[in-house]
Amino acid sequence: MKRYKVIVSYDGTNYHGWQVQDKHITVQEIIEKVLSKINDKPIKIVASGRTDQHVHALNQVFHFDSSLMMNPTQWQKAINRYLPADIYIKKVEAVNDDFHARYNVIAKKYEYYLNMGEYDLFSHNHIYQLNRFLDIDTMKETAIIFKGTHDFSSFCQNSLEETPNQIRTITNIQIEVTENIVKFVFVGDGFLRYMVRMIVGTLIEVGKKRLTKTDVKQMLDACDKTVCHYKAKPEGLYLSEVYY
Repeated sequence: MKRYKVIVSYDGTNYHGWQVQDKHITVQEIIEKVLSKINDKPIKIVASGRTDQHVHALNQVFHFDSSLMMNPTQWQKAINRYLPADIYIKKVEAVNDDFHARYNVIAKKYEYYLNMGEYDLFSHNHIYQLNRFLDIDTMKETAIIFKGTHDFSSFCQNSLEETPNQIRTITNIQIEVTENIVKFVFVGDGFLRYMVRMIVGTLIEVGKKRLTKTDVKQMLDACDKTVCHYKAKPEGLYLSEVYY
């Protein structure tokens, strides 16, 4: 039995997220069905973490175990042969048995894209069509608030019962503009449910001049599940990189 580390990219438009669900099609379900077909027996995979409905991934990571004698290139070709066009295996690597796609993660990078310009029909599933201009400089000044180690209870939808410790460290936040496309970059040791989308949604309100930097600081410090009512749409979000 060998363990394999896999890097996969996917367009989340047609999926109810990563994790297997009873009534909805997910990315994990599709990949497990393909691996089970190749192995001629049920195969379960373990990912670095879940992504939500309509969220995309450039470099999601998962591992699986198999006794089939195939090299990584053969695995990559075999899996991609049966996958739909919106899921693609980028790399397969044989790893030690102690590698764990979830528990060995040391950091993740997320990217979020929004369009301030005219509505773009052809990118609406991949870039949030805000279609109005924002005060980018004030957003950059405000984003600094989230950098470092904080209790992000106000900016996630994990309950305190399921996740008592909601302290996380964001090591890098960037906001870049190319023409009318705004790119947010977040790097941190871990991200809670909807955390990136809630931060981006709040920064958008700052860019609209509906919230101030002081307002956002008070929201973060409150550690209160009721203070943040903003969540950017999922189609602009990408799991960009997983670090081990």
